[in-house]
Amino acid sequence: MALIKQTKERILLEALRLFAKDGLEAVSVSEIAGALGLTKGALYKHYRSKREIFDSILRRMEERDAENAAAYDVPEGTAQEMPEAYAKTSIDALVDYSKAQFRYWTQDEFASSFRKLLTLHQFGSEEMAKLYQQYLVSGPLGYVSDLFAALDLPRPQETALRFYAPMFFLYSVYDGATNVEAVLAVWDAHMEKERAEIQSLLGGKTMNETDMIIRRETENDYRAVEELVRESFWNVYRPGCLEHYVLHCMRDDPAFVPELALVMEKDGQIIGQNVFMRAEIRTDDGQKLPIMTMGPICIAPALKRQGYGKILLDESLKRAAALGCGALCFEGNINFYGKSGFTYASKFGIRYHDLPEGADASFFLCRELIPGYLNGVSGVYAPPAAYFVAWERPEDFEAFDAGFPHREKLKLPGQLE
Repeated sequence: MALIKQTKERILLEALRLFAKDGLEAVSVSEIAGALGLTKGALYKHYRSKREIFDSILRRMEERDAENAAAYDVPEGTAQEMPEAYAKTSIDALVDYSKAQFRYWTQDEFASSFRKLLTLHQFGSEEMAKLYQQYLVSGPLGYVSDLFAALDLPRPQETALRFYAPMFFLYSVYDGATNVEAVLAVWDAHMEKERAEIQSLLGGKTMNETDMIIRRETENDYRAVEELVRESFWNVYRPGCLEHYVLHCMRDDPAFVPELALVMEKDGQIIGQNVFMRAEIRTDDGQKLPIMTMGPICIAPALKRQGYGKILLDESLKRAAALGCGALCFEGNINFYGKSGFTYASKFGIRYHDLPEGADASFFLCRELIPGYLNGVSGVYAPPAAYFVAWERPEDFEAFDAGFPHREKLKLPGQLE
């Protein structure tokens, strides 16, 4: 199943590269198959037509849009669909999201190729023109304008244009730049200027961090934390979830770090949690380099998009560094974890175990907690065995989950299984 999924992903990415270069109409199924070293018949086992490939690309972009918005606690839908979410969105969240989106559209190969496809071929068909407006022009501009209107900012359309227009312009600058870091610095500086100016218009409103505490988990917290994890992950990655059982078993694993089993408490209620495990990188020169990994990490669904997740994450990393953790490898969304210093593990020369060469590794993230800890290192990371306990003991998992209140398992778009 995993190999089939990887092949389907390779087909989508290679097709998107070719579409961006030559246009949707000009590229044939034979060309896509040939670029992948497949026969047409082998490709047709995964997708029935070129149109199905393109429709799958569009669905993937929609899914990633939703994931990116959720990671930064900004609304996923329209102002008409989610008026309360628009009114509650913070400027900090929007600015951090916008910084990440610029990197997403320029550095993520899938998104960058999609952007170039729409930009280069917008005049070739009505469909491409509409998608170009939706993803890169009127869509994001209207989204920002609606957010500003919901926050009662004066002249929301004018302010949105000032906020967003440099992003659109800098895409082209980035594509032709020899020093892309300088372009990123220009964008980040613009965003920080906008953050300050808009916060001043709002009177500097920010979330009050004194209304919660972060502390070590105690044995008395175990059940409440497991219920929180179950609620947070239910139907997210698969019908139902496994994470509450994984956490339950992890506490007895020798690699578990009890000093970093943390809960976030607000008004006497546990609203968030995070845990860490000791792990290692098997370096290419035969060494074992100690690192850590973390998770499950979650915030109560009712309190997401209010800044608590980032506060919990940043405090967790601070405590891990204080314990001497040199680096952290983790599977997650760069658009959320990137704002806390994570980047793609490949930039450190770290590979994910059993992942074929050329496969999408954008989920595999890393952060140094001791500067220079990974200098000169290359090697392979594998998650600790404790993360696979639910698959190894399915009957024990089912019995454990039966002790919680019944919830309906749903198969939803975007799930991994």
